[in-house]
Amino acid sequence: MLESKTFKTIRQSLLIAVTSATFLVGCGQPDSRSTSDIVSETSSTLDLNDAQAREMARVVDTARPELEALKEIRMQLREEMLAQMQQDAVNVEDVTALLEAKWASVHAKLPALAQKFTDFHKMLTPEQRTKVKERMSKGWESNHFERLESSNTSRIVFGISIALDLDDLQEREITNLINTLRSKSAEIKQRHIELREEIYEQMQQDSVNVKDIEALLDVRWSEVKSKLPLLAQGFTDLHTILTPEQRMKISEKLEKRWESGKHGNR
Repeated sequence: MLESKTFKTIRQSLLIAVTSATFLVGCGQPDSRSTSDIVSETSSTLDLNDAQAREMARVVDTARPELEALKEIRMQLREEMLAQMQQDAVNVEDVTALLEAKWASVHAKLPALAQKFTDFHKMLTPEQRTKVKERMSKGWESNHFERLESSNTSRIVFGISIALDLDDLQEREITNLINTLRSKSAEIKQRHIELREEIYEQMQQDSVNVKDIEALLDVRWSEVKSKLPLLAQGFTDLHTILTPEQRMKISEKLEKRWESGKHGNR
């Protein structure tokens, strides 16, 4: 149990470079459930009428290709980052280029995602949009930098040290790495808050324009893009700190977790 919690901490605090770059306004990975199951759950939550349920099914079906493409990008990035983790040495420029290339491929999906948001907004009543806004608010609260900001550095390092048998120098270096990432999180969090408010405002409008939504998604995309050098540096620093055996252990744990996640509705 301790080991499981420890590797969850590692995943949340130090390997944000592996996962953060593949999340896009809640569309980081598609739902693996059937359209009918999604519509049924949404109908129960929002009390959709028959016409809304049919429109919801259409929106879900037409959104799947874009979401599946995002899932594929996410999986490819995970595999490539795991491969990088197991290399004898990594170069921060190469890691940055890898992240930027994958993130650039997401940009082409923004117009379609904006259209799906607009279609979804159009089918809902004001009361239903308020419920969606509340759920979006809860989802936005969960991100890697906020969890990192609220975590205790010494507790994180203690857990990692137990799991990976860090020496004193490694503990100090990982402490510095976490504090560096933490120092950047306040600025990033503020940009998140500003964008959230704009998204919330759009959800509460009587009508929305697809170009306005696309512009907001582009802001979100650019925000994540601006993080990539920091994420690449954090990943590279972590790689440098750890021994080959420690890197292999992290890789195996992450791979096992991601593989198990394929079979759940996350």
